[in-house]
Amino acid sequence: MKNLPNRIRRLLPLSLLFILLLLLCACQNSHDGADLTKAPPSKETSSAASPLETSTAAFSEEEAVELAGRMADAMHDGDFAALTALFNEQMNRALTEESLKNAWDSTINPLGAYQGRLSSTPVSQKGICTVSILERYENGGLSIQISFDSASQIQGLFLTYADLSGFPDEADTVPAVPEGVREEAILVSGHPDFPLSGVLTFPENAERPPVVVLIQGSGSSDRNETIYENKPFQDIAWGLAQSGIASIRYDKRYYTYPQAAASSVTIEAEVLEDLEAALTLAENDPRLDSERVFVLGHSLGGMLTPDIAAAHPELAGIISMAGSLRPLWEISWDQNQEAAKAARPALSDEENRLLDEQLAQVKADVETLRSLADEGSLAGLTPLPDSLNENSQLLGIPLSYWSSLERHSAMAAVGRIHLPVLILQGDADFQVNPDIDYPLWQEALAGRDNAVFHLYPGLNHLMMPTRGQRDLSEYAVRQTVSEQVIQDIAAFIMR
Repeated sequence: MKNLPNRIRRLLPLSLLFILLLLLCACQNSHDGADLTKAPPSKETSSAASPLETSTAAFSEEEAVELAGRMADAMHDGDFAALTALFNEQMNRALTEESLKNAWDSTINPLGAYQGRLSSTPVSQKGICTVSILERYENGGLSIQISFDSASQIQGLFLTYADLSGFPDEADTVPAVPEGVREEAILVSGHPDFPLSGVLTFPENAERPPVVVLIQGSGSSDRNETIYENKPFQDIAWGLAQSGIASIRYDKRYYTYPQAAASSVTIEAEVLEDLEAALTLAENDPRLDSERVFVLGHSLGGMLTPDIAAAHPELAGIISMAGSLRPLWEISWDQNQEAAKAARPALSDEENRLLDEQLAQVKADVETLRSLADEGSLAGLTPLPDSLNENSQLLGIPLSYWSSLERHSAMAAVGRIHLPVLILQGDADFQVNPDIDYPLWQEALAGRDNAVFHLYPGLNHLMMPTRGQRDLSEYAVRQTVSEQVIQDIAAFIMR
């Protein structure tokens, strides 16, 4: 997308590369060394050398924090070559300077004016040091997570929207837990190395209420699914508690431990292993009704609900909110086409040509995935063409991830489930197509007296009133999940 203007960049990153993991380029460690003389100068010390240039000692957390700060400064300055100069070998294969710039621009444009850096926190594990930088902008927070290997090369990079409610000057905007609702900290641990913080939300004075486990959409998301100042999962949890329903929500693994994606990226590691732990908590807590455990998945989480139901017939029901039965690459293709159509009238001939080139690459990747799936070789990654292996990048994501999604295909699972199903969709959703995906659910579940469908006029992908935007700026204004949506979820659970 060379030299495409911001009005395109703001639309195109709604493709899978950015919806799925925003900017996840988690790669294997590289220990081949780095030419650290290429390390870029910071804004404050333009002539200072990197503290690692002549050092042979292990890469310390202090050095990682300093270097990560300089990398963040470089992105603010538009110097994306500074980052790519420190990429390890696999990062260089996965992410170009151009795509990094596009990702950065599309992420920060809706945030408004930059207001300052709040914190830089290092975490070291198994030879990888990840620095999480939290920044404040006019319209919300941004988390920049940069992972360094032991050779001080960048081996992972994440950009996610962040919740700033815990900072003092934001405290007066934090909504209080509603009356009649109680929250308790929990720990969800689908892997012993990656315990996750979470919340169990109770309706006060309720005896053994039903409980719903909430599963976020794609990307590195916190327990509330925070995007700008919107917290859809918090809205749902509090609203359900006021209707007598408990809930469990927790941070995603790649949100808390971005370095966990260093060795492999699969849907099992991203979502399903931790879901198993959350379901065990729900079923074993004597204060909850173990016979009435539900799963609510949003977006990617909603796409996984049929497979989850097939694996857990003991569940009382599943709820898919803005989910789809189609493969994720098909949704990506739709989004790219819509974004291009919206952008073209304002583009020059040269810009349209560049846009065509990018769309051609997206189409080629989608067609490769379709072909692999049709041939039955995607799920097991065998046999594969000589040009592909599990680390090959398609739509910016390793083939191993696509393989894991195929193993948990919603369309393959939906015909095998018999428990109650609730399908929720907003007709102003520009990320999951209400004209395609909602009727597909109806067709797949036709004749089922325990399947309930709701299509909501004027609601977007977050089940909030639309502002009429067809890009990420749609979510820049603080809103709450529609009360009708929460009431319909409660009615389904309590019926």
